Formats: sequence, C-alpha cells, structure tokens
Amino acid sequence: MGKKVVIAIDRDDDLGQKVGIVSPVVGRENVLQAAVRLILADPEDSDANAMFSAIKIYDELIEKGEDCEVVVVTGDKNVGKVSDTKIAEQLDSIQVKLNPESVIVVTDGSEDEFVMPLVYSRFKVDLLHRVVVKQSKTLESTYFLLRRMFNEPKVARVTLAPIGIIFLVYSFFLLIQHPEWGVGGIILFLGLYFVGKAYGLDKYLGSIVEGIRQSVSEGRLSFVFYLGAGILMMVGFAIGFNAAIAQTVPHLAIATFIFYSIAWIILSAVSIAIARAIDAFSEGRRVGKHFTSAFIAISIGLVIWGATGYIANPEIRDSVYRFAAAVFAALFVSAIGLLFTRK
Repeated sequence: MGKKVVIAIDRDDDLGQKVGIVSPVVGRENVLQAAVRLILADPEDSDANAMFSAIKIYDELIEKGEDCEVVVVTGDKNVGKVSDTKIAEQLDSIQVKLNPESVIVVTDGSEDEFVMPLVYSRFKVDLLHRVVVKQSKTLESTYFLLRRMFNEPKVARVTLAPIGIIFLVYSFFLLIQHPEWGVGGIILFLGLYFVGKAYGLDKYLGSIVEGIRQSVSEGRLSFVFYLGAGILMMVGFAIGFNAAIAQTVPHLAIATFIFYSIAWIILSAVSIAIARAIDAFSEGRRVGKHFTSAFIAISIGLVIWGATGYIANPEIRDSVYRFAAAVFAALFVSAIGLLFTRK
C-alpha cells in the first residue's frame, strides 16, 4: 500500500502572518503545534480548523493501518500569482521528500481551492475535504461576523469598500440636489465593480494603492505623480460632467462626458504609469513595461476620443475623418509603446 499525504492549504498565509511559522509544516506534532498557536492567536481563524481536520483525517488513516503523513502548505498575503507560486514550490518539495502515491486535500473554503489545479498536476487526489465551521444563528454570531468585516482588511476590502463608495456616490448627488442621478451613479459604480472583479482589475487597483502607500512611507518621487494622477482624474470628471449636463439625450450626454474627460483621464493613467516606473526603478525591477502601459493607454484614449467625438457631433463635416485619423494615430502610438517591452 502506497503512502498517503494529508495536505492542509492556507493560501493567504495566515500561519506565517499571525504566528510566524514558515511552511511547509510536516508531521503530526508540528502541525498540531502550529494549529494550536494559530487558534490561540486568532480563535476565529478557519485555517486552524482546517489543520485540526487534517490531523483528524491523518489519525483515522493511521488507525486503519495506512502509511501516511500530514502536511501544511501556505501561500502569501498577496493572494494570486505570488501565493500560488510559493504553494507550487512547496508541493514540489513534498513530492520529492515524501513521494506520496496519493493525497487528501483539506481546505477552509473555495478561495483555497483555486490552487487545486496545482495539486492535480502533481498528485493523485483521493479526496477534497472542505471544512465548514459550524455557527449558531444568534445575534452573537452576527456580532462576530460584523467585527470580522471591520477588523480583517481582506474581508473589509470586499464588503465595506463597495458599500462605502455607494454611500459616497449617493451623498454627492444629494448635495448637488439631484438624488435621481444618484441611482444611476450607483448602478454605474456597481457595473464597473463587477466588471473589474470579473477581469481581475481590482488586483491591479490594489497594486496601485499599495504603490501609493509605499511611496508615501518611503518618501519616493512617485508620490507626486500619484497625487497628480488623482487631481487629473477629478478635473477630467468635472469637465466631462459640466459638458454633459447640458445634453438631454442620454447617449449624447454619455458621449459628451467621455469626449471632454478622456484626455484628462488618460493623462492620469500616464502619470500612474510613470509613478509605477519610478517605483520599479527604485526596487531594481524592469521599467519598460510601465512605459508600454503609458503608450497603450494613450492609444486607447485616442480611439475613444475619436469615437465619442463622432457620436457627440455627427453633423460636423470632418468628424468621421477625425475618427479615422485618431485610429491611425493610436496604432502608431501603440507600436512605439511595444518597443519598450524589449528593454
């Protein structure tokens, strides 16, 4: 009978962040100590329950006389490419050291299960066991859930941030005495939010926020460009809004808003690209891709500017030729930007 390994997965590295334990953690006693330390540090952490569940499965297999081992692998607080790369390296290490015939994977939820393709590509998986923590349906449970929403940054970003932005959008339109526009603004924000989540744009925005935080704390020049980007963005929205408010036809109002604001928004994107290039240069990373992003943003802006100009003012004689010129200019600018990918 071949060796089995019970693997508990902690994708966001709560084990390392909260108690400083480096993974992989191998062996029943080591896993038990790690789980106890984690549950003492944060009694509400579900990863500790997953570790205890892995130990329970391990004990049941030992009682049946099977040759097995229990292991905990962790990722990184930057969930995604960084964390999954670390998990893949640890799985390779387990494959070399333990050489299991099959594995049983224990997780505390669907987020950890995103790494299952990494497991399937390396091992035969006998079982995927998801640990669901039982909670009573009482006011006390609701209190702890709300406290977690406020205290855990990962949960707060997903729940509280969208709610806060919705309140800000609606209150803004209340202040300018157009509450009916607030509903449209909220729907627009939710649409952008869902599209961003679907295509992973929220992670890109999070990386920008992290870059701003580091530039402020370390006193980098990039902070000036981040600040300028925010100001340019607000100016663009204000100019676009003032131009669109005179329009009564919905599609003309939208086209006019974009036409007058897109140049400022693209300047904001270019400023962010320069700031990220400065951060990359300070950290010894490649800067070429950030300049490429700036040129591609300019090319996209040219196409949008030409298209919305034609939609907003189709009666102008040369509007279609201006749109065609904008498209060709965009192709030329994007071609220049691609040259930076080789540097």
